[in-house]
Amino acid sequence: MTAKPARVMVGSAAAAFIQRDDGQVLLVRHAGTGHWVMPGGKNDDGPCGGETPRQCCEREGYEETGVRVTAGRLLAVQWLPSGPYGSYAPLAFACHLFVFAATIHPDDLDRIQVPDGELLDWAWWDPAVAPLTPGAMDAPNGRLLTAATRAALGTDAAPAYLEESASTAAAEGVRP
Repeated sequence: MTAKPARVMVGSAAAAFIQRDDGQVLLVRHAGTGHWVMPGGKNDDGPCGGETPRQCCEREGYEETGVRVTAGRLLAVQWLPSGPYGSYAPLAFACHLFVFAATIHPDDLDRIQVPDGELLDWAWWDPAVAPLTPGAMDAPNGRLLTAATRAALGTDAAPAYLEESASTAAAEGVRP
């Protein structure tokens, strides 16, 4: 009799797609890579499964901007395999990353502050320019920003679904 393989653990994370009326999107610059990304991160584990992706989006949005973030409709879901692909530290588990359209109260736009150590800066970016700016974003985050933008504009159906894979990583020169 052959042994049943162990189940793979899968995590979740969420990001906030925050867009001003002029079309600019809020991005934060991670200290670990220097890359620009949407504010977000991994969900908190807890009893009975921890927080939902929407709760994670709002908590991480607050932690990374210092102001209240309200999550709206789901724009995109991205599958990230375990390993170093698409992150500044290897993912111990595969992960579903949920991106929500999110808002910040207009009075809080001048109060945005990023936490020392984790993030280096924040800025409003043209979402069509950020993924194409050399060194600004890694490829998975660039694809995710483009998909979220298209879903937010109604160009593509929401939620968009993206799958990152080891073969995509190899094609982009990322080593496991």
